[in-house]
Amino acid sequence: MSLLYQTTGIVLSRRDHKEADRWYSVFTPDKGKVEFLARGGHKPLAKLTPHLEMVAEVELLLIYGRHYQTVAGVERRRAYPGIYTDIAKLTLAHNAMHLVDIGTREHERDPIIYHMLKDWLEFLETAPELSRERSGFLLGTFALKLLSIIGYRPELSGCLSCRRPLVLNQFRWHALKGGVVCDTCVRTDEQQWFSARPINDSTLKLLRFGMGEGFDQQLRVHLTGEDIQGFHNAIESLIISHFPTIPASSIRGACMAV
Repeated sequence: MSLLYQTTGIVLSRRDHKEADRWYSVFTPDKGKVEFLARGGHKPLAKLTPHLEMVAEVELLLIYGRHYQTVAGVERRRAYPGIYTDIAKLTLAHNAMHLVDIGTREHERDPIIYHMLKDWLEFLETAPELSRERSGFLLGTFALKLLSIIGYRPELSGCLSCRRPLVLNQFRWHALKGGVVCDTCVRTDEQQWFSARPINDSTLKLLRFGMGEGFDQQLRVHLTGEDIQGFHNAIESLIISHFPTIPASSIRGACMAV
């Protein structure tokens, strides 16, 4: 027996199904990630799907079926026109939604992720024009915050092994174990920490700032080529080590395509 219910969501992704239907993935505050089918959603004159094609917060009326859910009604709750008219912002929005889509599982409720998505869209709506370098840094901070929420918050203050405070430029990065380890511990147990990689103090400061400060604060950070490269390498190594699915393109590469 079918069950009709209403929820609010932000569309993460879509994919065509058969000749005329379309699958959507939506993140909601009360049910986590939800996937549903829009029958006839691929048709040019579909009535419901136009509201699902744009970056927006929507009200959904969904039906539980025997094997999957289908959409019965859609109403746009909030649009973000400042994002639609800027290709750099639109690219950032879609890439962030993609990270949430591949980094979360269905029906795992997490209102913190939902509120972060809303904060992200509200930030992009009013943000000034963004360079490719700044866009890549912002997407990296989004990924870092997402990793922290879903259970992979990296250790950036003390050594993973001995737990002592870090000494300036005397530490290394270990993505699989999730953070930094001091040089003393690396030398003491080289077999355990053989895959630890160099990371400088400036890059570590960028990681700390990106994880701890809001998106609007990321606009005032001074970025250098070496630091931003190390920043992206660290975050992408965390994604490769811990995400259920690895993104098709790198964080930086996704923004360079604009």
